[in-house]
Amino acid sequence: MDKIFVSIAAYRDPELLPTLKNMLENADRPENLVICIGWQHSKEDKWDTLKKYSKDKRFNIIDIDYKDAKGVCWMRSEIQKHYNGEDYYFQIDSHHRFAKSWDTTLKDWLNYLRCKGSSKPLLSAYMPGYFPEIDPKNRVHEVWGLNIDRFMPAGAMFLRPYYVENWTNLKEPFKTRFVSGHFLFTIGQFVTEVPYDPNLYFHGEESSLALRAYTFGYDLYAPHKVVVWHEYDRNGKKRHWDDSQDWKMRDDASYARIRKIFGMDPGCTSCQRKAALGPNYTGTTRSIQDFEIYAGLKFSTRQIHKETTDNKFPPLVGDYESGLTSTFKHCLDIYKGSLPENDYDSFAIAFLDENGNDLYRQDADENEIYSLLNQNKEEQFVHIWRSYPDIRKPYSWRVWPHSKSKGWMERIEETIKYE
Repeated sequence: MDKIFVSIAAYRDPELLPTLKNMLENADRPENLVICIGWQHSKEDKWDTLKKYSKDKRFNIIDIDYKDAKGVCWMRSEIQKHYNGEDYYFQIDSHHRFAKSWDTTLKDWLNYLRCKGSSKPLLSAYMPGYFPEIDPKNRVHEVWGLNIDRFMPAGAMFLRPYYVENWTNLKEPFKTRFVSGHFLFTIGQFVTEVPYDPNLYFHGEESSLALRAYTFGYDLYAPHKVVVWHEYDRNGKKRHWDDSQDWKMRDDASYARIRKIFGMDPGCTSCQRKAALGPNYTGTTRSIQDFEIYAGLKFSTRQIHKETTDNKFPPLVGDYESGLTSTFKHCLDIYKGSLPENDYDSFAIAFLDENGNDLYRQDADENEIYSLLNQNKEEQFVHIWRSYPDIRKPYSWRVWPHSKSKGWMERIEETIKYE
């Protein structure tokens, strides 16, 4: 019957109802959708009601008080428990818009890839954005890919979308390295083969899912045309960590688990890893090393291949080992309360070694400072990004502000926490 199991994890989201309405209106076969919603809601949010769909046989609504929620990966895992052998699996967030005939298009693409020889194709990417207040105006219509931006100090990979050059010349889905949590379409058996890990919290969800899917024999592709849009500007809308008192504990435990998944813990043997994660956590069709070579990554040294950083489609064309590069990239978060003056003309910014010596320095001029301080006036922190090509990890960072009227101000320093 070509049933599609639709997984939607929703957390106090005012876009949930518009998303459901748009999804159903633009489907060719809405009767073939089996929609399971992890509805994490608060009685305070009067707009957050699913009464309209409570008696609709296509819907399975998991009613969760937001105070009992445990994070997005836990919710997606709970949703997957309701999978009942549907032909396709479609995972999205609760803030999307859909192109006409999206369901037919996705099935056609997947079946095309199967006809070309991929027994387990998987479509995933960060979808281009839309803006609820003015939609459908200003929807982004370019094709985006998904790639690694950096290894975070705690070990997880930070992923980012990128613009795919010459996307208008693409005739079919293209190979990708990673999987998006907010757009994933594949065959239904994925749910039983690569079930969600409820012990992960947020960062690391997508990179670990890509690794596991690849080792189970799934071929990773991204759409060559825009069929779904995603809302990225979540300012003012509640997230789990805004409400949860123990989110940091869950987050720290999740990072520790990510390091085990990718074998980043020094001295951790494969036997210890299997004991911690379970014997079937990754597949046997391909190895973790196969994924490293395919994606252009080396987990033990946290290196990234040049072809990967250049957004070249996988697999690698050049040599694996010689193409690996080391770049340290970090965000310096500075509390705005520690920057009381309004006439800064320079920030001396440096990464330091354990003895306080500069490893790298790139100062901010007056224009950059103005942009940083005025980018989002509601934000309590200034976020300064710096990166440099060096395998040496800095011990700390320092920002030394200079005021036109008062000269050099108090230095702001912070030790970088590694795991």
